[in-house]
Amino acid sequence: MTTSANAPSITEEIVRQLSALKDEPDWLLERRLSALRAFNTMEMPNPLDEEWRRTDISGLDLGAALSDVEGEIDATGMVFPAPQEGAKPRLVYMDIAIAAREHRDLVESHLHSLVRPSEWKLQALQGALWNTGTFIYVPRGFDVELPVMHVLEARRSAYFPHLLIVAEAGSSVTIVQETRSSDATAQTLVSGAVEIIAGPDANVRFVEVQRWGESAYAFSTVRARLDRGASLTAGLIGLGSRLSRTKLEVDLVGEGASTELLGLSLGKGKQHFDYTTLQNHVAPHTSSDLLFKAALDDQASEVWYGTVRIQKGASQSEANQTSRNLLLSDHAKAAPIPVLEIEAYDILRCSHGASAGPLDEEQRFYLESRGIPPAEAERLLVEAFFREVIDRLPVESLRESVAATLMESVEVHS
Repeated sequence: MTTSANAPSITEEIVRQLSALKDEPDWLLERRLSALRAFNTMEMPNPLDEEWRRTDISGLDLGAALSDVEGEIDATGMVFPAPQEGAKPRLVYMDIAIAAREHRDLVESHLHSLVRPSEWKLQALQGALWNTGTFIYVPRGFDVELPVMHVLEARRSAYFPHLLIVAEAGSSVTIVQETRSSDATAQTLVSGAVEIIAGPDANVRFVEVQRWGESAYAFSTVRARLDRGASLTAGLIGLGSRLSRTKLEVDLVGEGASTELLGLSLGKGKQHFDYTTLQNHVAPHTSSDLLFKAALDDQASEVWYGTVRIQKGASQSEANQTSRNLLLSDHAKAAPIPVLEIEAYDILRCSHGASAGPLDEEQRFYLESRGIPPAEAERLLVEAFFREVIDRLPVESLRESVAATLMESVEVHS
């Protein structure tokens, strides 16, 4: 792995060029430069740290990714998406650089308020060089009936997307973000961020379908802040990449806020998935529920490190987390790690469960004994395993497409 000692530095001039191409205001340029200073002084993670010891990123060639940054800036600067309106006139859906001028108060106060460049080196890199930024704003009391479809496609060796969602009080929106890149042999580095700010009684549903190419090293932080009575359903569908590491964290800071966190991943070859989740209960009468499932074949592996934190002021709160992992080969590995941190003394309920194991041979035998061919029996069992998560996804068409993709991708063993 290339460390900060020998990785090429990103110059201030490169950042200024990117900002100028996007015609950004001075305050936004200054934020980029601040992130750049952090990047150029930070080290890459220590592989012995608890947070990283189960995920080996030594195969990432950071130097090669950064050597293409100037070309990425030139390409990005020439094709900006024009401001777009969603299904209703009052929905704002536009490039962050444009929104920084047209909706300065909203963007300036919320951009990087939840996902900060100071968190670690590649997050600082994202803060300095984000090249695909989208701002979605849902006004007070506004109900967006149709899902907002948001597609990210990496076409070069370095890609830094940022999605900022602000849902005002009493609003409702569903956003599906699909990520993808080619299966080129050259590495692709992705470092992205999603920030979700949900006002009082807002209802946000966010699903990311991750289809990065087989040579991609993808790092992302998805973080949400829920005000009084707000609700969030967040789903992560992991299908692609060589290695992906996603943080999904929710701060329930308003009384009565609630969240449902869903995860589904299908790994094969030498794919590695790393999910770190946090259900952070700050206010009373808050609730959270997490369900993550993975099916892993060949030498694929997954780490899930999930924390439920119930702070002193979060009385009468309840939380649950469940991680189930299906091992489809003798070489697949799963490491589900649930953690409970409870400081309040009068919670309603807090539970967790985790498991990893092969297909149930009795269930397989039952199906085959009734005339179902072995290949179809295995597919049916995998589909049944995932069905609990699929049925809880918030968009019917998405449920159908995910189920179809999973069944096509399951490799049958003789």
